[in-house]
Amino acid sequence: MIEKKELLSENLKDFMDYSVDVLNAMDGAPEHSVEQQDAVNVKIQNLKIYLNHLEASYNENTPRGNADASAAEIADIVL
Repeated sequence: MIEKKELLSENLKDFMDYSVDVLNAMDGAPEHSVEQQDAVNVKIQNLKIYLNHLEASYNENTPRGNADASAAEIADIVL
């Protein structure tokens, strides 16, 4: 299972590293077998998960993403 990391930079690194892996898997696409096509499509779906984690991490680290926490009641803030 692909897990979201705590730090934005860690999520960015995971996304970039996996992007390179997907690019390498796509190499030679015109000659890919059905199994290779399926494997690349799975990697693309996983890449979308990494991208969603990156987007969430980015939004959590922006003023707008943190605005909800600063306006929340004390009982709603998780430390």
